[in-house]
Amino acid sequence: MKIVVIGSGTAGSNFALFMRKLDRKAEITVIGKEPTMQYSPCALPHVISGTIEKPEDVIVFPNEFYEKQKITLMLNTEAKAIDRERKVVITDKGEVPYDKLVLAVGSRAFIPPIKGVENEGVFTLKSLNDVRRIKAYIAERKPKKAVVIGAGLIGLEGAEAFAKLGMEVLVVELMERLMPTMLDRDTAKLVQEEMEKHGVSFRFGVGVSEIIGSPVRAVKIGDEEVEADLVLVATGVRANVDLAKNAGLEVNRGIVVNEHLQTSDPDIYAIGDCAEVIDAVTGERTLSQLGTTAVRMAKVAAEHIAGKDASFRPVFNTAITELFGLEIGTFGITEERAKRAGIEIVVGKFKGSTKPEYYPGGKPITVKVIFRKSDRKLVGAQIVGGERVWGRVMTLSALAQKGATVEDVVYLETAYAPPVSPTIDPISVAAEMALRRFR
Repeated sequence: MKIVVIGSGTAGSNFALFMRKLDRKAEITVIGKEPTMQYSPCALPHVISGTIEKPEDVIVFPNEFYEKQKITLMLNTEAKAIDRERKVVITDKGEVPYDKLVLAVGSRAFIPPIKGVENEGVFTLKSLNDVRRIKAYIAERKPKKAVVIGAGLIGLEGAEAFAKLGMEVLVVELMERLMPTMLDRDTAKLVQEEMEKHGVSFRFGVGVSEIIGSPVRAVKIGDEEVEADLVLVATGVRANVDLAKNAGLEVNRGIVVNEHLQTSDPDIYAIGDCAEVIDAVTGERTLSQLGTTAVRMAKVAAEHIAGKDASFRPVFNTAITELFGLEIGTFGITEERAKRAGIEIVVGKFKGSTKPEYYPGGKPITVKVIFRKSDRKLVGAQIVGGERVWGRVMTLSALAQKGATVEDVVYLETAYAPPVSPTIDPISVAAEMALRRFR
């Protein structure tokens, strides 16, 4: 069987390795635009800050590792078209035949139509090449004032990196708060306050209308001109769908797939940032552009191609980050998005400590849990705290994936030791707050 993968990122690389484990004889070929296989895009801001020393350090495995697995690599190669009738991929280096084709074509940074966005000193943060360009620019021009356009995960992590390098940082966001798709106003405020303590300032409800100078020397926010000698555009990403669309596959915001990750052509699969899947709360189609999702998709697609009855579950989009030592974990629907979707919810919120009050060294933690009123099920959570957020948000996400109710979380069996956690965990206390509001 000839299996061709278009895309050498997280989804494509992991698929090739999973597929090789399941089928030792299949001919597996990976076509990728970049010169390397999988690296971690989530690590890129930490390369800029210097926490990770070199861009090359985020490459997961060298190309030779895949070649030893008898995976054929066609890197620095662009897939131009898919001929579904002949079952070939047309590239800039010739045609590649397939029996099964996997589209792992990822996403691209969205560049808004801002005057001057192409000027020198204006960057996106999506690839290793972006990081190399940013680091070279910083080394050469030693910028002192950075403006970040967009207050999502990448924008905030970029802002942190610039601040750690000693820059004065301003984040500009069109919405009224940071991380607007992941946090509600109350939890977003906690993150904002912590970042402001570290010198990052914010402007909400406005956009950058112009970037002035090349190299950049200022940005225009409304009628105000603000000094800047480096600009990061972090206004989200868009799924790469053109290849699929031109091949006649069904496409919305992403490439439409079924529960087995097959496209409208059953011999073609789509995985990773480009694939449109099902939201676990609303039941609507959504994008899940997370590295963890990409790996799970890769596994399901490989197993299904290998003949197993594997299905990809609807997503809660569980995510976590850390900014200046503050951990932020989230999944599922927010309070505000639930209202827009017409979903009645009950919310519980608790602010406490990561350790018993009598034990020194505890750090503040805020837990917000969201339950659907109709069936009492857990459908979302936001946790902001100084430590151990990861374990708590993972626990709640796992419970939600299993259909847990408010009572399940209230009476959850947890672990306790004074140096580690309180006797009643904050997630159970937050759920208790919600339980009291049910009628």
